[in-house]
Amino acid sequence: MSPSTERPPTVADVGEAAVLAVLSGPRGPDAGDPVGNGDDAAVLGPAAATVVTTDMLVEGTHFRLDLTGWGDVGRRAVAQNVSDVLAMGADCSRVLVALAVPGETTMEQIRELSAGIHGEAARSGAVVVGGDLTSARIVIVGVTAIGTLPDGARPLRIDGAAAGDRVALTGSPGRSAAGLALLLAGHTDGPLQQAHRVPVPPIGSGRAARLAGAHALTDVSDGLLRDLAGLARASGVAADLVVDALPVDPRLREAAALLGAPDPDAQVLDWVLDGGEDHGLLGTFPPGAAVPEGFTVIGTISGGVPGEVTVDGIPRVPGGWDSARGAN
Repeated sequence: MSPSTERPPTVADVGEAAVLAVLSGPRGPDAGDPVGNGDDAAVLGPAAATVVTTDMLVEGTHFRLDLTGWGDVGRRAVAQNVSDVLAMGADCSRVLVALAVPGETTMEQIRELSAGIHGEAARSGAVVVGGDLTSARIVIVGVTAIGTLPDGARPLRIDGAAAGDRVALTGSPGRSAAGLALLLAGHTDGPLQQAHRVPVPPIGSGRAARLAGAHALTDVSDGLLRDLAGLARASGVAADLVVDALPVDPRLREAAALLGAPDPDAQVLDWVLDGGEDHGLLGTFPPGAAVPEGFTVIGTISGGVPGEVTVDGIPRVPGGWDSARGAN
C-alpha cells in the first residue's frame, strides 16, 4: 500500500521535482526576461539601476507554526523583502525563494506556502523567477527581492537626512508587536494578530517619496526608534519625535487593556516606538517639499548628536529588535 493512501503525501514521499513544481506556481505574466523560472538561473532583462535585497524567516526565531499558517509565512517572507526594495525608492519586479523544510512536511503545506509566496509577489507587482530547495530540521524561507529604478533616478539612501527635514512615516507602528503579544497570550484572531503574521508594505510609497524629493528613506522593521536612530546616525544628524503626532491605531489601547497592562498608555507608546516588523516606510523630507499621501509627519531632523533620538525633547534609548541579540 502506498504511503499516500494512509496519510497526506509529504515532501519526502514525492521528491524534489514535485515540490519545485508546486513552488514554481502557475504560469504567470511574462516579466520580459530572457530566461525565467525553471532553468539553472534566471537571466534578467536590462534595467537602468537594479535594487537587490535578501532576508530569511527562520522557524522558532521569526515565526511559530502554532501561531501562523503556511500561507501567511509565504506572504510575510516576500513582504518583508519587498519593503526593503520600496525603501530605496524603487518598485519590486522579481522574487527568488530558497526553501528548507523537514521531509515530513506535507504537500498541502507546500501548496499553502506557495500560494502565499505567489500571492504576495503578485500584490507587489513582482513575479517569482527561481529559487532553491533543501531539507532541514526546521523551516527556513529565504527570499531575494529585485527591483528597478528608472533611468537617471537616484536611490533613496539611509544617509541623506539633513537638519531641518521633517520625519514622516507610513502606516501605524506597533500593530505587529501588539499582535504578537495577543497571540502569545492565547488570543488567536484579530486585525492586530494578522498584522503580525503578514505585514502589508505600502506599494508605491517608496516611488512617491523619491518623486517628492525625500532626502532619506528606510524600512521600519526593527522598531521605529531603532530604525530612526540608524538613519540619523548614518546621516550625522539627530531626530526628535512628537508623541501627539504619532499615528496610533486605537486597537492598541484595547489590546493593552485586554492584556492587563498596568499602564495601558505606556504600553501603547512602547509598542509604537519599539515594536518591530511593521514594515512601514520612514523618510525625511526637506522644508517645502510636499509629503506624499500615506505619510504622516511625526518629527524633525536637527544638527544634534549623530544618532540621538528624542521623544518630545527627552532622550530615549531605542529598544526594538537587534538581529544578533534579539529583542531589547
